[in-house]
Amino acid sequence: MSSLTLIFRPLAALALLLAASAADGAAIVPDLSGVWGRNTIDFTTPDRGKGPVKNISGSRNIMVGDYNDPMLKPWAAEIIKRNGEIARTGDAFPTAHNQCWPEPPPYILGNQQLQVLQQKNQVTLMYSHSSQVRRVRLNAKHIKAALSWYGDSVGHYEDDTLVVDTIGIASAPLSTVDRYGTPHSDALHVVERFRMVEQSGASVEPLRNGGFQGVNDDAVDRSYKGKNLRVDFTVDDSGTFTMPWSGVVVYNRAKGSFIEDVCAENIHDYVTGRDSAVPTAKTTLFSGD
Repeated sequence: MSSLTLIFRPLAALALLLAASAADGAAIVPDLSGVWGRNTIDFTTPDRGKGPVKNISGSRNIMVGDYNDPMLKPWAAEIIKRNGEIARTGDAFPTAHNQCWPEPPPYILGNQQLQVLQQKNQVTLMYSHSSQVRRVRLNAKHIKAALSWYGDSVGHYEDDTLVVDTIGIASAPLSTVDRYGTPHSDALHVVERFRMVEQSGASVEPLRNGGFQGVNDDAVDRSYKGKNLRVDFTVDDSGTFTMPWSGVVVYNRAKGSFIEDVCAENIHDYVTGRDSAVPTAKTTLFSGD
């Protein structure tokens, strides 16, 4: 064997090693972009493991969470029970959604539409209700900063999946994790996994009562035949729950343009179709001469 061969073999091996390292470092970026919609605000039970709090009212329009769920700590169960008592009267208990407050993850996944904007160093998640925006910094570390409504979200791609890790979510008034008013503590940690999946029979929820939550408003394009956007998320909060739990949200392509849903003070509940009772004066405070 010549000395020239001995020189070239290590160089060839080094070149192959560098090429392999470059290939491993180049993450696959799936196309998750566009406007997505769904006709329900519920979370679906995961394929395995503990699922979210369930509705025990018997009606999808009456939001009574199962306050006897063993994963709930007593203080959280009491809040869900109190909210359920209000819901059974036909009134809506205060939530971030109906009071026009920011909605933290995973509660914000209940929005009817989501627009995904994929950029080089960031993924922007825009939600239809009150034009809420979450910004996910890619391939970054969490920032030790003050707690905020949406927390600090960092993300990275794993094969065909965008993984979003969020901490630092403030446990402010009306800041909850689901439609039943389940509270959370400052220890809330949410991990979301966004990926494209083939359509299934359950991927597009049927309209009930003539539309979304009783409103004639179909958010999805039913002629769309492509893949859907699926979000698997896990919630870990030792201050509120005795164990982590998970849920699933599936979006279909939205119908038409992104909805600009402006939230404003309003006594009408579009879920139940009722006006909430507000104090009304029967007599005037002042009378003219």
